[in-house]
Amino acid sequence: MKLPEYNVLEARQVKILKQIYELKQQVECLCVAVRLSDVNNPAEVLNKLNLDITADEAPIRAEIIVSANPNSPPYSILALQRLWKDTKFNVEVHRHSTVSDATTQAFEEKLLSDASKDAVHSIDVTLIWKDVSDVQLVTKVYDYPLEGEANVLRYLTRLIENYNYEKSPSVVHTIDSILDLCLRLSYEEARNVNAITSKIASYLDKKTWLLDGSNASIADVAAWSVLKRVASNRVPRELKNWYDVCEKTFLSV
Repeated sequence: MKLPEYNVLEARQVKILKQIYELKQQVECLCVAVRLSDVNNPAEVLNKLNLDITADEAPIRAEIIVSANPNSPPYSILALQRLWKDTKFNVEVHRHSTVSDATTQAFEEKLLSDASKDAVHSIDVTLIWKDVSDVQLVTKVYDYPLEGEANVLRYLTRLIENYNYEKSPSVVHTIDSILDLCLRLSYEEARNVNAITSKIASYLDKKTWLLDGSNASIADVAAWSVLKRVASNRVPRELKNWYDVCEKTFLSV
């Protein structure tokens, strides 16, 4: 049983992370606007800074570095390559000298090299296989790592307006709650895994996806990936059909 002090600390950490996310979003939008603006036209720059940057207004170009343990791959990258049809994820793989090719081959074979014909945005991903406790992300905006695959997904949704769930009041609480559960699942001891997966299953409620709707969301990506990483042999019965659909959808050729 967790100590009350631990719960308070955990809640405080979540609050701080959300504040960091908001600041990161603002800075990233400023950087994107400046990169896409004509520096010889200050008025245009100022005008862009006062507008929401959407997919229709300007293609997004971003570069990120993701470090991951080969024993716990960031399957969300594979899912987003297939789910975000308007975004090309250019993945370049590197590995630490202690990591062998054989341990990462199965994952790398699933990476897509051909972009969708509808791709508008481009995200360059440098994937580094190394001995880390959880998925880490570094951007040019901040040089310290953002830890946790669910947090990486939060960051990516803020880059492209169409996928920024925080702009949708009807789903923001549900998605945040599921992402928080996914973060916990990454660090929980084995005996607590079933309790957390049951909470995730409660959001399904006989639907095809975790949210109401006909399409998978970032919540499905995060939940599927963490289950595949830590509990693929213990997927609860009520999530089994959903998990199988995720496998088919997020790993399609």
